[in-house]
Amino acid sequence: MSSMHITGLISFYLALLIGKIIACLSKLFPFIGGTALPGLIALKIDPQLIKKFQQTNKLQSIIITGTNGKTTTSHLTSHILTTAGKKFIHNKTGSNLLRGIASVLINQSSIFAKLPANLALWEIDEAILPSAINQLKPKIVLFTNLFRDQLDRYGEINTVLTNWQQAVAKLPQSSHLIINLDDPSLNYLSHSFKHKPNISSFSLSQQLSTRQTPLHGSDALFCPKCLAPLNFTHIFTSHLSHYHCSKCSFKHNKPQLILKPTSKKSQYTIYNNQASFPVKFHLPGIYNLYNLLASINIAQTLNIPQDIIQTAVKDFQPAFGRAEEFKINNKQTKMLLIKNPAGFNAVLEMLAKKKHLLTQPLLIAINDLTADGKDVSWLWDVNFKLLKSRKSPVIITGLRSYDMALRLKYAGLNEKYITLLPSFKKALNQLKKSSSQPVYILPTYTAMLNIRKILKQQHLN
Repeated sequence: MSSMHITGLISFYLALLIGKIIACLSKLFPFIGGTALPGLIALKIDPQLIKKFQQTNKLQSIIITGTNGKTTTSHLTSHILTTAGKKFIHNKTGSNLLRGIASVLINQSSIFAKLPANLALWEIDEAILPSAINQLKPKIVLFTNLFRDQLDRYGEINTVLTNWQQAVAKLPQSSHLIINLDDPSLNYLSHSFKHKPNISSFSLSQQLSTRQTPLHGSDALFCPKCLAPLNFTHIFTSHLSHYHCSKCSFKHNKPQLILKPTSKKSQYTIYNNQASFPVKFHLPGIYNLYNLLASINIAQTLNIPQDIIQTAVKDFQPAFGRAEEFKINNKQTKMLLIKNPAGFNAVLEMLAKKKHLLTQPLLIAINDLTADGKDVSWLWDVNFKLLKSRKSPVIITGLRSYDMALRLKYAGLNEKYITLLPSFKKALNQLKKSSSQPVYILPTYTAMLNIRKILKQQHLN
């Protein structure tokens, strides 16, 4: 055994030991740091910690990444795996940077680095995907979509796509790539993966299309291959659509998995090549149908039986903040996380279709902390004109509540329906005064955490 190999083993086990000690201290003294602290310190000691865990345990990883839908897709996939009786490791708290992955591995392993399962499910931040692929050598990589998000951190979508292309090109031959075919950028991304038989895709059927022309603020309007304008035939939300290039051969081709609506509420048909089966899925919105397809695609890649998939999908409950339902003063309340133009537009479109919600109060909570993105100029790419016909208050709160209120004014909302209350507590108290239900809360990430904390303190949820 070479001295270099021995040194590598020493650094690995030292990092693991220190990580476990920090994890114990964090549980005893929560003020020391969060759940990702053990991984953060351990990776300082051994930057190859995750890779060594993968090699030692022959870990087969499923990576879920993209701009929107990562958390819901990973939780639904987790629920399907659990229903199927699979043992697996999962960063279910949502800590999706390398430090979060390392912390999960440290917490779940023995002192000798032995993990309880050789299957792992990871929600991965889009910015660290290349490093995650390099260390985990994943079995499956799924891309949900690519939108502009936190420009101060990620940059434009072309920058992200280039990084993803370089990462995908380095995937092992045994890896399986799953993409949302309705996203032109992801279709183009799949061309970077050399092992074509190991690519699968999913798409919505044209019956679910909402328009033929993209909204202002849509991101991928040009062919990623030749940069000519794309022609859209059926648009579902933002640039997610059926499309073809106006100049070259780039186009939306036939996916492996297609979802079609039925005449019954919350019931859909999944088509896989020549076969089909029904599913019942209760989460609202077009964007959640994509999350459903993504999870089913993973499950089928793992050869999970159809009846187990149907059972798991039917009784799935969303992660907190993602179509989460609870009570405020016995009023049905739904919380829908918003964080970028595409996601916000998808939620507003869903609400606009439900005419009875025009008379129900709406709370919008906007923060600009690091986890939200400090640049809130993205609010000007959201189609707030969808709220113009509302006949009930839109309550605005959060650190950037004044920016949000100004944006609504310029969108043409009647000022008498705009209630500006920067304090979360005052905004929630105002919401409680309403006699209507259901009530919708649309917060950015840290605003969601603030609201949940207040509700917990008041024992209202």
